Amino acid sequence: MARIAKVVRNEISLNLFKREVGGRTVAYLSGGEGPPLLFLHGWAVTPYVYKAALDLAARTGNRVIAPFLPGFGPSESFGGSWPSPRGLSEWIEAFLDVSGEDRPAVVAGHSLGGGIATSYAAHFPGQIERLFLLSSVGGHATSAEGLAQSRSALEWTLSLPLDLLASEASYSHLISMVGTGVIQLLRDPIGLWRLSRVARNYPLYSEIERILDSRARVFVIGALGDRVITQDAVMKLATYASVEPIWVSGTHSWISTHPHKFVEVLTTYR
Repeated sequence: MARIAKVVRNEISLNLFKREVGGRTVAYLSGGEGPPLLFLHGWAVTPYVYKAALDLAARTGNRVIAPFLPGFGPSESFGGSWPSPRGLSEWIEAFLDVSGEDRPAVVAGHSLGGGIATSYAAHFPGQIERLFLLSSVGGHATSAEGLAQSRSALEWTLSLPLDLLASEASYSHLISMVGTGVIQLLRDPIGLWRLSRVARNYPLYSEIERILDSRARVFVIGALGDRVITQDAVMKLATYASVEPIWVSGTHSWISTHPHKFVEVLTTYR
């Protein structure tokens, strides 16, 4: 991968903002200047877990926009069941309208966020040039097309702590990630469990087909040591997108434990 360009504007950092979307509070981090980069976080965490990587992206020529999904962190929940992929896409579009942020040129999503990012790119392609699916869900979704079988809830649940223990996260960062998950669990245990089912069965095949008909390029990135989104799932997702998978070292939390790898991916694949 190409080396990261020398960071000049060290003073840039992400700021927290809050807006009202559909009568409910939505929080988001944003900062930096350059092509708008929309980042969507994974299950049971918030953008704060990725803050080092997002801050680095902002300091290397991007306008980073990272909303807290409904029910996570300061953002209020939907107040009911999690909406359809189309509904999620409409929520993102409404959020961008209210925030005043420009429509993204680049959309990136990690884990569950990858599924949501794909839905948004499929329904609202706009000016999107690149879509990055970072250890994304979708390669195990069941469907009438006979895609790979979904993992069981128990297997999915056990893979998360095992993967985290195998990561190279510092003690303070490990505590931060675990703490975030515990807070979300205490806040809405039933909702979090239901959302894990959405994540495990997120269908992307038809949506990726729609994206391939647009001008957006799709990049599928997997981590070699990931126990949550396994290598076979990454390869299956890459097959849907008709691309070769891109591999990085690390576990499922590679973006937060190795922030420079996130920016290397963004700057290398254009």
